[in-house]
Amino acid sequence: MSPSSHGVTIAAHFNPTEVNDLVANSKVLELVPHLGPAGRLVSAPVTRALAETFDRDLGDPILWAWRTHRELKEAATATLAGTGSPEYVTLAKHEISSIHHPEVDVIVDRQAPVTITFDLTLLFTLDGLLLTVQSGLLIGLSPGTCSVDLTLGAHGFDFSRSAKYALQELVPLHTGLRLLPASAYARQPV
Repeated sequence: MSPSSHGVTIAAHFNPTEVNDLVANSKVLELVPHLGPAGRLVSAPVTRALAETFDRDLGDPILWAWRTHRELKEAATATLAGTGSPEYVTLAKHEISSIHHPEVDVIVDRQAPVTITFDLTLLFTLDGLLLTVQSGLLIGLSPGTCSVDLTLGAHGFDFSRSAKYALQELVPLHTGLRLLPASAYARQPV
């Protein structure tokens, strides 16, 4: 996932206190040898580092999944020349899951870094949609809603959030979304 380019981020769903509680309650800092009583001091930087990994657009996994959808890729290929009319692709109600394992490296007293791995699961449920593809780009989507369940965990301790969005909040199309590899567009006349 890339750094956020608009307002709806993963970070918006987890406040720093909750992330700090996750770090403390999951006892992930016990994995760091030689930490001892300094664990209290390391907790805040680990929490900040983990929170920084969440400054990502929440809608990115939806876009990546759609780029692999056969019918959307076929519509993009068929309209790539830009000379015909748009193609419309209907997607039934569907789910997209995205699993991530953000990591934070902890170094104490010049020892080798210890990597602490967390688990982040995103589950999107999207209503049926009509998508418009033209010139190889996703240029439109019908109004729809998307619910998302986010779960953050470490070593058996986790917490979840649920939210509902208008799909356009998560998937800004601006000038269109490329559905094919960049090389396909490079071959097009200007």
